[in-house]
Amino acid sequence: MEKIEMKNDAELEKVAGGRGDAEGWCTVSGLHKGFLALRTKPGYDYNNEIKGSESYNGDKLQITGGYTTGFDGETYVWVYNPRTERSGWTNARYLV
Repeated sequence: MEKIEMKNDAELEKVAGGRGDAEGWCTVSGLHKGFLALRTKPGYDYNNEIKGSESYNGDKLQITGGYTTGFDGETYVWVYNPRTERSGWTNARYLV
């Protein structure tokens, strides 16, 4: 069972690299191709991708939960995408 830490202001700033706003809103950035998927589990695997949850450069996501290290060693955060009306884990490296 992975350890999931819940957000507080200091942790949101750490996860978002200090560039998110006070309510946890961040912007998807740095994608060179394709999209950033929301996932049912923290870690990159095609099978845990939430269909219809695609996020693109410039999309605004809100960090609404905790963060953890995924099984692939990356940091994942629980976010909400208002454009797709879906929540899930996503890779924090693409959030600014």
